[in-house]
Amino acid sequence: MLTTSPEHQNSTTAIRVARAALELGHQVEFFLMDDGVYNVLNSSENRIAKEFSSLQEQGATMTICGSSCGPRGMSKETVIPGVTIGSQYDHAKILHRADRFLVFG
Repeated sequence: MLTTSPEHQNSTTAIRVARAALELGHQVEFFLMDDGVYNVLNSSENRIAKEFSSLQEQGATMTICGSSCGPRGMSKETVIPGVTIGSQYDHAKILHRADRFLVFG
């Protein structure tokens, strides 16, 4: 789970941890909420979104909290392709499936 904006070191750390896990053959699922949803904002000014797209290409999945998107003016049209807009129910399902759950917030 990532709750901080792209400018925060947490984004880079989460990307590095996810990339290492994928290289070791682990499944990686992200749930982004609060300002963390900005990490997947599809904008030429958001360099970190390219990193998240790359993780998707390697097999990671991305779900963002719909409740966090509304107040921030984000929608399916404003995020990188392949991102699911979900809810805390989706967050709970990720937790249920996980062997390990890391929080960057």
